[in-house]
Amino acid sequence: MPNEESVIGRELRHIESTGSTMDDLAQLSREGAVEGLVLWTDEQTAGRGRYDRVWESEPGEDLLFSVLFRPRPAIAGEINMLLTLAIAELVDEECGFEAAIKWPNDVRVDGAKVSGILLESSQGAGGLAVVAGVGLNVNSRMRERSPGGLPAVSMSELAERRFDREELLGELMARVDELYTQVRRGGTVVPAWRERLETLGQSVQVTFVTGGGERKAVAGVAEDVDEAGRLIVRDETGRAWPVAAGEVTLR
Repeated sequence: MPNEESVIGRELRHIESTGSTMDDLAQLSREGAVEGLVLWTDEQTAGRGRYDRVWESEPGEDLLFSVLFRPRPAIAGEINMLLTLAIAELVDEECGFEAAIKWPNDVRVDGAKVSGILLESSQGAGGLAVVAGVGLNVNSRMRERSPGGLPAVSMSELAERRFDREELLGELMARVDELYTQVRRGGTVVPAWRERLETLGQSVQVTFVTGGGERKAVAGVAEDVDEAGRLIVRDETGRAWPVAAGEVTLR
């Protein structure tokens, strides 16, 4: 349970079904919702991932939720990091497997996806607002549903037991709140996040969209990440490309 000083998870709202918790929470944000509000649901009919992909889940089996952050602009870049780090730590502890992070926002075990995150930000009269949408495979039979597709796995398949989703959400939000407090007080999660990145040292191709709307691909070795979480890719000419967001493919 959150304590009196907690920010994230002080209020959790549950709805049985919705199109998208991200859309719902964005509307609540525009209406003045306080930072830390968590909206979770049993079923999403229009859940989405990055690049307009559909996030599918069995009704009532997984954690589908969004969290509202109102950070200082200087620390907004660490929200994705602290969320993926908190989820990886949770999977470690609850399932007995060491989870890794595929840059920038997938949590995986042995190459199979356990969780994905999507962030959307807006600037209004109340300042910066960041809505983080999270899909965490908890009790679904993901291995049965992903043959031939992107490999995925659920926590229950890893741990060989079912989980109480509400209890798991409370535990996860406590971890997120602890990391967010650390960042708000001047700390950083970059070193711990970097240690989890399975992408580093790999030969990759990153496809991204430039500020001018042009689609571009860079191939090279993923050398490091900087303090903003950008992936540093060094191409065959020796040029280092700092990539803020993109689709990573191992070569």
